[in-house]
Amino acid sequence: MKYRQPGYRDSEFKDERDKKHRDNDGPRPPRGPRGMEREARLVRRCFQCGHQETTDVVDTTARCPTCTAAVHCCRNCVHFDPGARFECREPIPAKVMSKIVANECVSFRPSTVLDATGRRIAAGPPPPTGEPAMSPGRAAFEALFKKKEGA
Repeated sequence: MKYRQPGYRDSEFKDERDKKHRDNDGPRPPRGPRGMEREARLVRRCFQCGHQETTDVVDTTARCPTCTAAVHCCRNCVHFDPGARFECREPIPAKVMSKIVANECVSFRPSTVLDATGRRIAAGPPPPTGEPAMSPGRAAFEALFKKKEGA
């Protein structure tokens, strides 16, 4: 048939649809990671420059080492929400006027993100000494295009 849209001569394609439903064996197993696995860690990111640090405790006078912006401010807090009352999800008695200036809010918790750009996890044992290290992709390439012994 020329037209395969739903509703156009559905009776003629009933067998194909039923076969698809029969072949469905349930949920698929979990997929493996794409590429090589990487280490991941929780980091605190500066709101202004994006500099990442791994510390959880934040001093009220702390500054970003890259851009010198205040670290203990509303913009770096988990509760910061521009759509909420006083731009904070926590109940606070008065609005903090500047969200980028250091403050002494008691409900401050630094917002953290998962940084998965760390170093790669080693896939296997190191190559024996004397042979250069070869990546899995390079090994597959060499195996595909290796020279024949008798030629």
